[in-house]
Amino acid sequence: MAMCDANIYRYVVYQNFDYLDSLSPIKRSSEIFKLETEALSMDLKKEDEFFGWMFFDNPNKYCDKLFSDCIVDEKTQSIIQEPVIHGSITTVDRAHTLVDYQYILQNGLSSYREKIESEMLKYPGDEYLLAMRDELVAIEKLVLRMQLAVEENSNGCENASKIKTALKQVPFYPARNFLEAIQSVWIIHFLLPVAEHAYYSISLGKFDQYIYPFYQKSLADGMTREEAKRILHNFYKLLNSYSDGACLLNVGPEYNELSELIIECQREFSMPAPILGARISESTPDHIWNMLIDEKLFSRGQPTFYGEDSCAAALVEKGVARDRALGFSNNSCMGIGLAGKEFNSMWGCVFSISAVLEAALNCGKLLHTNLVVPGIEKITNLCELYGAFERSADHLFDICMKSYEARADLSEKTDPDPFVSILTDGCIEKRCDRISGAEYHNVTVECMGMINVSDGICAIDDLVFKNNKYCLEELSEAVKNDFVGYEEIRNDILKCNKYGQNSDADLYAIAVAEILQRVIRKKDHANRKYSPSLHTLTANVNYGKNWGAGYDGRLAYEPFAKNAGPSDRVRKKEPTSLILSAAKLPQHKFFGGQPVDLNFSTEIIRNHKKEIASLISTYFQLGGLQLQVNSMTSELLKDAVNHPEKYNDLVVRIGGYSCYFNWLSEQVKREFIMRTEIEEKNA
Repeated sequence: MAMCDANIYRYVVYQNFDYLDSLSPIKRSSEIFKLETEALSMDLKKEDEFFGWMFFDNPNKYCDKLFSDCIVDEKTQSIIQEPVIHGSITTVDRAHTLVDYQYILQNGLSSYREKIESEMLKYPGDEYLLAMRDELVAIEKLVLRMQLAVEENSNGCENASKIKTALKQVPFYPARNFLEAIQSVWIIHFLLPVAEHAYYSISLGKFDQYIYPFYQKSLADGMTREEAKRILHNFYKLLNSYSDGACLLNVGPEYNELSELIIECQREFSMPAPILGARISESTPDHIWNMLIDEKLFSRGQPTFYGEDSCAAALVEKGVARDRALGFSNNSCMGIGLAGKEFNSMWGCVFSISAVLEAALNCGKLLHTNLVVPGIEKITNLCELYGAFERSADHLFDICMKSYEARADLSEKTDPDPFVSILTDGCIEKRCDRISGAEYHNVTVECMGMINVSDGICAIDDLVFKNNKYCLEELSEAVKNDFVGYEEIRNDILKCNKYGQNSDADLYAIAVAEILQRVIRKKDHANRKYSPSLHTLTANVNYGKNWGAGYDGRLAYEPFAKNAGPSDRVRKKEPTSLILSAAKLPQHKFFGGQPVDLNFSTEIIRNHKKEIASLISTYFQLGGLQLQVNSMTSELLKDAVNHPEKYNDLVVRIGGYSCYFNWLSEQVKREFIMRTEIEEKNA
């Protein structure tokens, strides 16, 4: 059964374009949401534990026209597109949403309706309040349709009576038991991407914590553990049936019996979604480690490990009081957030650090474009290089910041989101969209190519400043020509130390990271938090494909280093050196996130659980934020490329999500295999 995706938005716009174009943006948004909920089809299966199967039949009728108020003037368009010249890009990235499910389960959507009605007494004609009210009305009508669908299938579904009772209660009124809590969470979780028109990383927050009271009550009322598992199985199937496999639920750090049941389900159900986010602290018990470090889980890229104290420290660095920071939730793309209080533009800016270095080394000039950064003079030593690098970064990121601000202003004016704004604290009272109304508008700045650049600076310091073997002009000519005719220079560069070997090369990565976080964070204003990050997912492949060679010896169009890991050439099977290198980075200042990817053999997982637990614990004690796992061999991955029909269920960890290997592009598959092969050879 095909679940709902962004095609429902395109179809609704196609069917109603002229009418929608005649409305104001706020009224149009609420009308689109209403039409989308009306376009949903429904189904109730015999074995369903609660109501969940809502889908769109996907007729191929899509509109590519812009609404008249979305057409951008040339000046604004120029500002928006300017970062592309130096290999960067900005976007107001929807999704990556964390709503306050605990509040919703305890109070229901009716509590938000009461707030809206209270504000409407003061501002009766306010357009945003009216749109918020209309979207809640649309949800009410949708839930009534669900109830009718249950009545029509009451003889075919074994649990029809319980489901109908649940739908009369949630999501508008407080949940009273485990079934109603899961039903309420699913309805909200399903509707968030419908409202946002973005179907990825709609995360579930501290799931085992806010669901646990309902689990305990239902157990006391006679529900068995197996009945709870059936409800969770139904929930997992729904989560896995749409989106990109990136919805994450947290467990821990206070592990309870529901946490253990969820880990058990994660292993048994073997689905890409949801992602299990295991929060680790010094008090994580041995039996939980034993459950989490599991060959079947690791083979499917599960779980993601998070350092509880280090994640809280990163929020404190962002400016959050420590007592509030301890209540954080994670989303699957390494967001560390406060549920219901933030707008997370997780791909707000991809900042090309390679361009920054090129400008710093070449008097402000980039090697392959006409862009010139002003005020950059010829450099003669490492200190001057860092100074030029910071001035170059400041100039180029200022271009990115202005581009993002123009996009955000346009998005709020032309494409508001009343439903998610309802669920974002303060927006009802401010009568505005979450873009300006959320307490924190996090603009994650992905520092693409940062590790490659730090390796390049290490090589320059060695070969130019310390040993005088080459001059900067020679290195720049070699890089500009993709090292054709300069093979000796490239070989010397490749012999230099690299980040990820627990060597002095890490010092250059630390210095570059400190410069970038200073440059990025000083752009904060109002509710904007420009959040440094080193989180690439698979974008390191595509961004590398569109950029020339690098001063680290990387050839043109090769992938950049992935996440906070080293360049592929220096990867090792033994992960200790990588862990020690990554822990040296000022991770708490990169509160946009920086995962590290590790691959463990089945034999290691099976026979060395304590050692793996010790490795992960040490990383978090040293300040690491997130660690992602896989358990793959290059032989298996190659066979999956050659015989995809044999591997329909092969799941790999990509970055912020797990995915069926067959779904990946050929380029991403090749990079994945190459990375795995290098680790195996460097055992």
